[in-house]
Amino acid sequence: MTLSVSTPIILFPAISLILLAYTEKFVQLARLVRTLKKQYENNSATHLVEQIENLKRRIYLIKNMQAFGTLSFFLCIATIFLLFSSLETLAYYTFWISMILLMTALYLSFREIRLSSDALKRALDDETPR
Repeated sequence: MTLSVSTPIILFPAISLILLAYTEKFVQLARLVRTLKKQYENNSATHLVEQIENLKRRIYLIKNMQAFGTLSFFLCIATIFLLFSSLETLAYYTFWISMILLMTALYLSFREIRLSSDALKRALDDETPR
């Protein structure tokens, strides 16, 4: 199978949008952690500690999502350079590694979404009248 320059270029907008979404999630969670930390300093409620711990796990996942996504983007660009340098075999493997890194970022995103959903479910269960 031959790999053309247009193949990795097609991924540029997708990877860029994914990285933008990951960054926005990170900013929102960082803001929420700061708010909850201030609340915890005023009122040492147990549920705040649980929420902060959940957010710390989610931030860790997002940090890794960003790292894998950025490495994937970097390797897509490296693939283009390799193709221009007529190193097709190396470009082919570089592109595959890029795709594996992107899949890893997407998997971590799935895990982060599950943590987020579980936290929302727990918060709704706590607030639902019995």
